[in-house]
Amino acid sequence: MNTTQLRVYRHLLREINRQFTSVNKGKVWSAQLRLQWLDASRSPVSNASNLKAAQNVLTYMANNRQYKELLAEFNPKMSEGDRIEKTARRVGLEAPKSYDTSSTSS
Repeated sequence: MNTTQLRVYRHLLREINRQFTSVNKGKVWSAQLRLQWLDASRSPVSNASNLKAAQNVLTYMANNRQYKELLAEFNPKMSEGDRIEKTARRVGLEAPKSYDTSSTSS
């Protein structure tokens, strides 16, 4: 394996461990990657296309993880009313008070 292949393989293992192995405590994903990588490295016919595909998968996995982290950080789960109030405050407005039908007596 040359240095580019080794670098991509290590980065893929790191991403798999961050996203899958650490979550479910299973080594299935890393073992499967290891098997696929060894099989692909034995056939030099499509080595360049396999490396490009691996780089694409690595880019996708890293960006998907980063998207999930940003989504969790900047878009926390909150009620509809809280979300509307925060959105209004973000643009410099005050949200109107909502009408509560249960507080009025007949």
